[in-house]
Amino acid sequence: MGDGRDPAPDAVAALLGDGPHQAVAEVVRARLRMVPEGARALAAAEASPGSAEARALLTAAVAHLLASDRAFAQYLATTGLGQPGDPPTVQLRIEPGTVQLRVGPPSAPPLKGPSTVQLRVGQAAAPPPKGPSTVQLRTGPAAARARALAARRSNAGIVLALVLVLVAALVALGVHLGSRPLLKPGGPDLAHAAQPLGDPALVRAVLPDEGAMPRGWRVQREPRSGTGTADGRPCLLPDACDRQLAYATVTFEAASVQTAEFQVIAFASPEAAAEAFDSLLERTGGEEATAVAVPRIGDRSATRTHGASAAVVLVRVGGVLLVVRDDGPGAALTAPGLTVFARLLADRARQAQDGRTPDASARGTAG
Repeated sequence: MGDGRDPAPDAVAALLGDGPHQAVAEVVRARLRMVPEGARALAAAEASPGSAEARALLTAAVAHLLASDRAFAQYLATTGLGQPGDPPTVQLRIEPGTVQLRVGPPSAPPLKGPSTVQLRVGQAAAPPPKGPSTVQLRTGPAAARARALAARRSNAGIVLALVLVLVAALVALGVHLGSRPLLKPGGPDLAHAAQPLGDPALVRAVLPDEGAMPRGWRVQREPRSGTGTADGRPCLLPDACDRQLAYATVTFEAASVQTAEFQVIAFASPEAAAEAFDSLLERTGGEEATAVAVPRIGDRSATRTHGASAAVVLVRVGGVLLVVRDDGPGAALTAPGLTVFARLLADRARQAQDGRTPDASARGTAG
């Protein structure tokens, strides 16, 4: 900051308290949640506000955010969090025959009525200057109204600046203000701002393990993951394969009879994932395909069966396309049951895109 102070401790105090600068703190909170490390540090500190370790980690996360985003740091310097502390109170007391200048907290009631105090400019030993060389400080109703108007204008400017910074951050993430909510409030099926999952390790983490599956389900084929269309993965966007970022897949079985294959495919944006959904749904369709009416999952979903032994559920959550496929006997009859697995994948994909570690589970669900 301009006065050499480290703003991170003040920002953390505002994030964890209910004092001043809460509007600025909300903008800092939103920026932290855009980064997985920042989101984790913020969640830990909010869960244990008295923990010195959690507070230290949050302070480090804020410091890293400001160091890596100089534009945001410069913006923060213009807010209350970036300003130097309040100066000592200067108080003028008028008594018969004297004018007293006090520095410190007010210790007397305010002056009544409008009063004029003249402070001469010049050296103490010099004779009083002639002409207009005085500074007048006037207190009274007119001055009070002027100060209140200036304060309101200042507050309006700060609020406008906060709105502009938040909107710019959301637009930078590809959030279209006219077509979707600005922020996801936590509902299960609302579109939300999320960062693309370009790392195969993050995509693989969306896959459930045996501990997250209903009892009786075991891994049949171990998880695999990769980038884009590696390992012969089909490109679902023939004209823009570079927007298909990564994939992961695993297959489970139950009693060596029923199988369920899970696929997670990450794209560069929700729009690219929506195009891939349409492309894959068209490939999955055909004259032999039968649509199955099931409740919607994620941002969009569809269930199809092929004969008696094949069923597939397609789901899109943000920029991720999810596929659950059953090729076992009687798959068509058990197709609605695949929605349990599809919801599990959707919850884990949402967690990953929100910067959290996927830990959703269907363990308590009948397999």
